[in-house]
Amino acid sequence: MFSKYFESVEWYGIFAIATMILFVISFIVMLIWAFRIDKKKLEEYNNLPLENNKNFQDE
Repeated sequence: MFSKYFESVEWYGIFAIATMILFVISFIVMLIWAFRIDKKKLEEYNNLPLENNKNFQDE
């Protein structure tokens, strides 16, 4: 169904390549962020749900 529409688009190949490049760049950025994140900050994020529950129990 969609293949007939894309056959008439002249820039279809460029859009496919640009989309793949955008995906790869965003994937690499997320990998860099994941490896560079501060371990103390990550531990703080891990304990957030537990801290919220503890605060409700103290009230």
